Amino acid sequence: MNNYVFTQDGAPAHTFKKVQEFCKGNMASFWPADFWPSSSPDCRSLKATITKEWDNMSEDFIKTSCASVRPRIEAIIRNNGVHIE
Repeated sequence: MNNYVFTQDGAPAHTFKKVQEFCKGNMASFWPADFWPSSSPDCRSLKATITKEWDNMSEDFIKTSCASVRPRIEAIIRNNGVHIE
């Protein structure tokens, strides 16, 4: 079970002190209830910024950027994952 991390959502049954104590004492890789925020952060401003920047990119730039991905990945594979220029 070393490849797993146990965590729970914010349901009252999961955050109950005795449940948290049990999990901490019996699960080697357990993340307590306070490890994650109780609600997701508001990402609307991030989404708006990404959308604005995406809309400012030319179609040619996007096509060129996408077309360059495969050759770079193939170069990394040929170089056994070591840094390439």
